[in-house]
Amino acid sequence: MTLDQCSSGQHCQILRLNGDVDLKMRLVNLGFHTHSIIHLLMTRGRNLVINVDGSRFALDKEYAQFIEVEALS
Repeated sequence: MTLDQCSSGQHCQILRLNGDVDLKMRLVNLGFHTHSIIHLLMTRGRNLVINVDGSRFALDKEYAQFIEVEALS
C-alpha cells in the first residue's frame, strides 16, 4: 500500500520510493529511506503529518502516493 492509504496513528515501514529520479532524490533528502519507520500522526486536509526517524513533517498526499509502505500496527 502507499502512505496516503494509511490511517492516523499507524506505524509503517518504507518498502520502496516510486516516481522519477528527481522526486526520489527529494524524498531521500527529506529523510525518507528504505526500511525507515514512519508514524502517521494525523491527516489534515491534503496533508499528512508524519514522524520519520525522529523528524516531523507535513507531506502532501500527492507525494505520499509515491511512498510504498508496509503496515506495522
